[in-house]
Amino acid sequence: MKVAAVNRESLDAFLACETQWRTAGTMARIWWIGLDYVACDIVLRRRRCSDHVFEDLRAMEAAALETLNTS
Repeated sequence: MKVAAVNRESLDAFLACETQWRTAGTMARIWWIGLDYVACDIVLRRRRCSDHVFEDLRAMEAAALETLNTS
């Protein structure tokens, strides 16, 4: 996948946070709640990400949640 240079930092940060998803399970399925922002903040600070990356991360999270929670 080719990513525009302007989006590379945000995409890399999103992928670095891939283990920080919070879920809730029932007998029928797993619900994706969202990213753990405390853990993601640590990832972003350790990677020395630009300030705009958190807002990009939240936009990607919202789009992902629509897909992940579709039955």
